[in-house]
Order: sequence, then C-alpha cells, then structure tokens
Amino acid sequence: IYKTNFSLALRLTNKKDTLVRTTKAPLNEWLPGDNLYNDVLFVPYDFPAGTYTIQVGIVDNQTLEPGIKLAIEGRTEDGWYNLGEIIVK
Repeated sequence: IYKTNFSLALRLTNKKDTLVRTTKAPLNEWLPGDNLYNDVLFVPYDFPAGTYTIQVGIVDNQTLEPGIKLAIEGRTEDGWYNLGEIIVK
C-alpha cells in the first residue's frame, strides 16, 4: 500500500474556533484536472455553534498545516483555500 505524508483536509475556522479534519482521499491516484472526493465531515458534538469559513488544503499529516500548493486561485496567507461559509448548529 502506498503511504503518503500528506492528506486532503478541510478546515472550519472563525475568529474563535478552528477544526481541521483530514480525509482518506486517494491523493496518489489523482491526475491533473478535476478530482472529486465525496464523504462526510464529522464535527464533534461539543464543537461551538456558529458561522465558519470552510477551507481545503493538502496538509502534512504530522503538523496538519498545508504543505502543497494547489493549482487553484484563492490561497490564503497560511496556505488554505476558501470554499465558502458553513453554519454549525
């Protein structure tokens, strides 16, 4: 089995709270162009309700910090890419 030190991750963030969740997306199978990954993002039951920016990144599995630039626009200073907003209730 091919192992990688990087994972596709989603981050929910606002001024007070941040949650990073890695996925099991098979990055080693992705080819240039559009790629689709469809799965559920579990949010802990005690995660604070509120409006969050949802972001995507390819993160280092040890640090959970983005380590690979994506070929899309909208990269933030800390390496994440904004997808929009989400409300956690």
